[in-house]
Amino acid sequence: MLRRYTPRNDIKSMTKLLIATRNKAKFDEIASIMWSYKLELKSLNDVNIINYPEETGTTFKDNAIIKAKYYYKKSKLPTIVDDGGLEIAALNGWPGVSSRRMGDNNVELTDDEMIAEVLRRMQGVPMSERQCQMRVVFALVLLNGEIITSEGVTEGYIATEPYKKYIPGFPFRSIFYLPKYGKTVSELDGGKVHTDFMKHRKNAIIKLEPYLKKLSKLNN
Repeated sequence: MLRRYTPRNDIKSMTKLLIATRNKAKFDEIASIMWSYKLELKSLNDVNIINYPEETGTTFKDNAIIKAKYYYKKSKLPTIVDDGGLEIAALNGWPGVSSRRMGDNNVELTDDEMIAEVLRRMQGVPMSERQCQMRVVFALVLLNGEIITSEGVTEGYIATEPYKKYIPGFPFRSIFYLPKYGKTVSELDGGKVHTDFMKHRKNAIIKLEPYLKKLSKLNN
């Protein structure tokens, strides 16, 4: 299960870091990975930013940088933002950067529509050829405007049927099958299992650790 982030109260003054998302589940997930850093973590909801930039990049890295620059300029805070999605080998990496806007004319689909579209395109593909991966790229903007990026990947397979119960905002987990456990991510409980799936996020954040540690020391 996803552990809900609880703000730290062990030090009086902490550097603020904006985790640039309005998705509560995503914020809690990223914040829980970053809990050990002495930072006051804020979401877009906390800083009342309701607008968003146009994601015109052709790669996850491009879009992560676009978003990081935009929210850093709006908030005047060090900012971290991710961009990522599902890549399916049999579909030449599709949906990739279109993981949310998979519809005609780049229309954003609902969670259930996204699941249905993936399974429609994978109909008839044998399990041995249903390899996929979740890729994430983080962009971190420091106080001086310097941008650092990092990347992580978790590999799996596309299930032939979705698991009906999943966290809203994370539809692909209902069809992301992990051979090690013989189940989709949505079927699995927390702890080590969740950590195994989320290693792409965790590993990407760990790569940013030297910069996060520097931020955490600014007011201590």
